[in-house]
Amino acid sequence: MVAAPSWRRRRWFEPQPWALLRGGEVEDPGRPVTTTATTAAIAAGLAALSASGAHRLSSLSTAAGGVSQAGEVVSEAVCWALLAAVAGMVGKRRRRRRSGAMRARADEGDDELLEGGMGLLWPDDGASAGGGGGGGAGHVGGSKDASERSVWAVAAGIVVACCYAAEIGEISLFPALTPLLLVADRKLRPRMAPSPPQSGLAALANTVWGTTLVAAVAMLALVDWSLLELALPLLPAAALLLVYAALMPRSAGGPRLLPLIPDIEEAIQPLSHRILILLGGVLGARHTSWCTATTLGTFGLVASQDPSFQLSDLDAALPVIVSLLVLAQLVSAIPKQARGRLLLWALCLVSVGPYLANTAAIGRAQSAALHSLEHPVEVLIRSAKADFERLLERQSRTYSAAVEEYRRRYGIEPPPGFREWFEFAVENRSPIVDEFDMISESVSPFWRLGGKEVAQIMDEAYDTAGIDLWLCSFSGATAETSCSHPVRTFDRHIGDLFNTLLGDLPGVLPDAKFLVNHLDEPRVLIPPGSGPPSPDKKKTLSVTDFAERPTWDAITKYCGASRVDRERGRRSPPPPPPPVETYGLPLVTNLSAALDLCAHPEYAETHGLFRAPASFRLIEGLVPVLSTGKPSTMSDIPFPSPAYVVEPEFRYEPSDDVPWSHKSDHLYWAGSTTGGVARTDNDWRRFHRQRFLALAQNLDPEQQHIYLRQEESNDQSAPAIRATRTGFLNTRLYRAYATRIFQCRPGAVCRRERAHLRGRARWARQAAGAALRARLVLDLDGNGISGRFRRLLASRSCVLKQTVLREWWHGGGSGDGGGLVVPWVHYVPVSVGMGELPELVAWFLGTDRGREAARRVGEEGAQWAARAMRDVDFKVYLWRLVLELARLADVTRGPLLTD
Repeated sequence: MVAAPSWRRRRWFEPQPWALLRGGEVEDPGRPVTTTATTAAIAAGLAALSASGAHRLSSLSTAAGGVSQAGEVVSEAVCWALLAAVAGMVGKRRRRRRSGAMRARADEGDDELLEGGMGLLWPDDGASAGGGGGGGAGHVGGSKDASERSVWAVAAGIVVACCYAAEIGEISLFPALTPLLLVADRKLRPRMAPSPPQSGLAALANTVWGTTLVAAVAMLALVDWSLLELALPLLPAAALLLVYAALMPRSAGGPRLLPLIPDIEEAIQPLSHRILILLGGVLGARHTSWCTATTLGTFGLVASQDPSFQLSDLDAALPVIVSLLVLAQLVSAIPKQARGRLLLWALCLVSVGPYLANTAAIGRAQSAALHSLEHPVEVLIRSAKADFERLLERQSRTYSAAVEEYRRRYGIEPPPGFREWFEFAVENRSPIVDEFDMISESVSPFWRLGGKEVAQIMDEAYDTAGIDLWLCSFSGATAETSCSHPVRTFDRHIGDLFNTLLGDLPGVLPDAKFLVNHLDEPRVLIPPGSGPPSPDKKKTLSVTDFAERPTWDAITKYCGASRVDRERGRRSPPPPPPPVETYGLPLVTNLSAALDLCAHPEYAETHGLFRAPASFRLIEGLVPVLSTGKPSTMSDIPFPSPAYVVEPEFRYEPSDDVPWSHKSDHLYWAGSTTGGVARTDNDWRRFHRQRFLALAQNLDPEQQHIYLRQEESNDQSAPAIRATRTGFLNTRLYRAYATRIFQCRPGAVCRRERAHLRGRARWARQAAGAALRARLVLDLDGNGISGRFRRLLASRSCVLKQTVLREWWHGGGSGDGGGLVVPWVHYVPVSVGMGELPELVAWFLGTDRGREAARRVGEEGAQWAARAMRDVDFKVYLWRLVLELARLADVTRGPLLTD
């Protein structure tokens, strides 16, 4: 009888773990197979631990804004090096044992091939039918050129996967490789005997449907189900599939086009020249189960998801569940006879431990909040409510009283048409008739000019190249508004706004001409001492383009002079700040002071408008320009954004809203990364929207948050409140999503920003009413003002608003005593730094007193929107604005004020 080839004898002489896994019968049950299986289990466990730990380290590196590529390289090196080291030690013991076993069995003449299928473990010495050294079928050994092509293909596959992980992040389709490799093995080795039916946990490891089920659940936790998120990982996933398939044994006559590395030891040197970082993994590949490697990688990916980053209870729990499922898959892949097989279950602590620790931290934080003591927010709400009630009571009830109040406030007579305006406001039950300081404050610089001079200024400005202003004309006879622009045709609904609100008033209002800003950003900075146009026709204005450049120095250079002007022109002293102790919490106790750029130089680095606005053409000069919002140092004339009235996507629909009792305990915000242009030469992480996303998603592990806690004291009659700083943040209270990453260049910056902000498009692209189903909703500036404010205010949710811009509904610059919408009554103001936000959210959503306070603010805001922010109330405001504008441009008018 002819002796069997040596590679067949090796497979018979050495029992394989996969044979036991598939239910194969071993002729000599006394052979010491458990040591090999046990060592394989330990190797698997170490590799999983290294994958999880290094991946978590990489995640923290990325979150902190560091070099994420370095973290990815560390993760790959640790995983492969540990697996290779353990496999190498096991290989030495096996070789010593094999030499003795071969001598013992050489006399028995056993030369039959142990047949069997493939589970998650395949033969550890790399032999297979038709492969290996001498005597194999032709293409398995292959020519030298074929071997070179295979090495290049495997190297390219590993490089592609590593580059993707370094540049973009985790390969979210990675779990799909396990069932694909199982299918590939059965195609590459069709002569293998079919495996017996599987059941229980073994089916998760040894059947296509079982491995597919586990992979599907794992990808549910990893994949954002958008087209881009599914398409991007296809290439690295396919590359890894090619790599693993190349290392699989296969039967003679298998496909010739697929790369094959029959002897990994011979491929070590060429691979090491190309992929030095994976040399340790290649050295251990001879004894590695490649299907198990994908399962280990899947465990590392899901088990290393930090629960403190997750935005919901489901997001935090799902990785734990999936990691346990994958761990069960790993355990079932190890033969039952293996010693220490069950020790792998200890790896569950990798995911379960942080989850339990985070849950305990949330419980401690909730119990430590101010449940029984009065919170400073309650004092602010009570004080603001009292001031607001006094404001309503002092509104003029008669025309003569309104005229007298106008004279008292502004020192001049009301404009022509004031009686008709007042009668319309009273007839339509407008609750505010006196608090229009924003209009008068904005037009008052032109009261020292005659109407002819104002008209000349507007003509000069409109004719200035590149100024990007609309010149609009309102016809009193027809009540129609038409706007023209030197180059543009779409006026962004400016004409629609005026025609919708004032179009039914023909013959009531006077003719008016005015300039309107086309851009989102504010435009006008009036230098101190600006006067009428120069008689020698020299231009009295200048235009400077600050697009994507810092604007802070330019718009605050007149801070000293403008402060003096404001103090001189103030008709009444500002109200004192509310008598409240904030305990170091940066609450907004006076909105006008919080919006004063001159008092807050730190704003220069914390808002996109001041760092790199998308467009900013600064007009320096005495020019009347209507804009939707302006910072405190600029002199645009605020008017209602067309988004509030004529753009349907910003309208409030009651059908989208739900009662307070049905709203969820979350702070909701979803939006794009507008507000500034992210570039390599600016710190876009400090822009206002990016800062909020980083805070809400807990992306900065070094950030400290301020919370108020009750001080332990023996004096029960006067319990104390103290502020404490901690790195803890309950991210489960936030729903914050970057729905679109743009306004960034070059592409590498966009990729870094996308990776940093962890955009979650699958949850953010919900129905229009998604924000209204949360008890707290946040409103942030974009490139300019936010058009969502009216819609959010009309809902029964509590609105938190952060802004550096003053809109038409704000009070004048003299304090918080006026205005059409009042902070701490109708909404909660949030500081630019957002240092108080974690405490606000935790108190509003984590205590009974806080929930009641948030409910009251939400109800007050909704009731006020239904009473004072109706379309007719916008009409009242715009009507009065047109009266003031018509008087400014009246060429028959002389100066209204003289020094």
